[in-house]
Amino acid sequence: MNKYATIVAAMLLMSMFAVVEAGSASGQGREIAKKMISAPPVPVRELQAMNFTKLEISPGYGNIRLQPGESKEMNVTIKNKDNKTVSVRPNIVTMPGEYVLDSAWIRITPDSADIPAGGSIKFTINASVPEDATVGYYSAEIAFTDEEMPTPYPQPFPYYIHALQLSVEIWSSPKIQISTPYISDQLESGKEYNFEIMLKNTGDKAVGINPTLGSDVYYGGPYGVMPPASMEEAITITAPANIQAGSTGIVKVHVRVPSDATGYYNGYIDLGIDDPAVREWEGRVSLNFNIWNQPTEAFVRTFNLTKAVPITIEISSSYYASPYVNSQGTTSREPSFEITLENPSGVITRLNLTKRLIKGSVNLGSDSTILSGTTGNSMYQENGIQYIETYMANGQPGTWKLRVLPGNTQGFEYGITIGE
Repeated sequence: MNKYATIVAAMLLMSMFAVVEAGSASGQGREIAKKMISAPPVPVRELQAMNFTKLEISPGYGNIRLQPGESKEMNVTIKNKDNKTVSVRPNIVTMPGEYVLDSAWIRITPDSADIPAGGSIKFTINASVPEDATVGYYSAEIAFTDEEMPTPYPQPFPYYIHALQLSVEIWSSPKIQISTPYISDQLESGKEYNFEIMLKNTGDKAVGINPTLGSDVYYGGPYGVMPPASMEEAITITAPANIQAGSTGIVKVHVRVPSDATGYYNGYIDLGIDDPAVREWEGRVSLNFNIWNQPTEAFVRTFNLTKAVPITIEISSSYYASPYVNSQGTTSREPSFEITLENPSGVITRLNLTKRLIKGSVNLGSDSTILSGTTGNSMYQENGIQYIETYMANGQPGTWKLRVLPGNTQGFEYGITIGE
């Protein structure tokens, strides 16, 4: 079976399954599916007899990336593997979508050709976009013949056999750089918090901004599914109307957490940057707030000693509860622990802090729209910080009680080492 017959057979099979699936929604669909399933298969010799022109297109797809006002070219070679002369005439076919390619942007030379048996010809595809072209991804087909792949039912768009898939990406370097791609923090009910987003204008003209609050319907949290928190009315945004050329501006976010708020809030700030190079999702700053209350009672862990030995206790904050770091690199809050150790006589024994370890995770942002730094001008973005404290005490036989009251952390781990 030649490759064209194989493609047709595969499409017929997929069409049958599509109708079977549609049959679950209507009786008429089920009847059509029954007829298709009960119909005799198409003989292989009939598939092989389908008269498709044998053309080889190389490459089969092209990707052109340019900025508004730019032009670029690519070449495609059509080889005639048939035993007769074939006439080809490239035709630009566009599809509906968010970004529709204007066929006037594409020029193909020559506009037609007769390729003798065994011969080949090179076409030049020139893409030229205007200065006011919208940034985005565009796609189209360049069909070199009008031959279509047959299907058992009507298609909204023809499937051309001899076509090149063309992708055109129009991009532009953003003038506004965003220091903070996200704000993630744990907030206590009834308290107020301030956050900052620094914007830097690297262009030669002022750029307007209009930050607005948006909300994502998302029920996840750092520890699994959590109820959503209603925070829209608790968040206030203050920002300048524009960022002057070569300067920076600060978007201030004030959060007054309601006293009865709980759960996990997922939202975003659409900065409303008046720069066509910044696409909608690139001009957003994610907001992720875990709303909670500081515990008032300590966690208690009981353990036993059989002889007098040293006791080593290690307490580490949850790595996921990373403290917010503002554009000046200042950490607003750090995890803390109130730790006590009760000996078998019920007396609070003294704990000696012997070591404090601070661990973090850092990545290097690759997005040119993000300054990605804890200092606002660095290439580094610190994702999370973990604090680990180590204490020691002299133990004696009996039952001991470790009490831990955490602060500014949604979780912690402990370790008790008995003996050297």
